[in-house]
Parts: sequence; structure tokens; C-alpha cells
Amino acid sequence: KVGIIAALIGDPKVVILDEPFANLDPTTQIRLKKIIKNLSQQKDVTVLVSSHDLQDVTEVSERIVLLEKGLIIKDIKKTQKTLKDLESYFNKE
Repeated sequence: KVGIIAALIGDPKVVILDEPFANLDPTTQIRLKKIIKNLSQQKDVTVLVSSHDLQDVTEVSERIVLLEKGLIIKDIKKTQKTLKDLESYFNKE
């Protein structure tokens, strides 16, 4: 929690969060998602979230970029079916 607060101090123009929902209680996760959504709606703030949790990412993102070995393999603008599409992509055998 302290790290997230520290990242937001000083009105940053870019906020980079690595696995921000890990090890947080559900109440704090919900609050953080609201904060991220509010921040990202401001035109002068860019929020980058790095996470392996598809549910969390689709809840807070408007655009999702998948990287594999440093290369962009998908660049997705979020729709209602984005979560299902991502789950299908990662469920390939």
C-alpha cells in the first residue's frame, strides 16, 4: 500500500504499477481499481499496469498489450469480450 501511495504523490504524468493487486486484501484491491480507473480517465496521466491477472487487467484497462520475450504479440482495445478472448489465447494447448 505504501508503495502505491508513494507512486501517486506529486501528481505524476506517468504511473507504472507492477502487479499492483498482489498481496492486497479484497477491499484494498477494489479501492485501488477505482483509483487506477480515475487516474486513467485524466487526459494528462498515463497509467501502465503490468500483471499476470487477466481479470484485474481487463477491469482497469482500456488497452491491453501482450508481450512475449520483449515483443508485442497483441495490442487490444478493450471490448466486452476481451476477457474471454484473452482466456482463449492463453488456454491454447
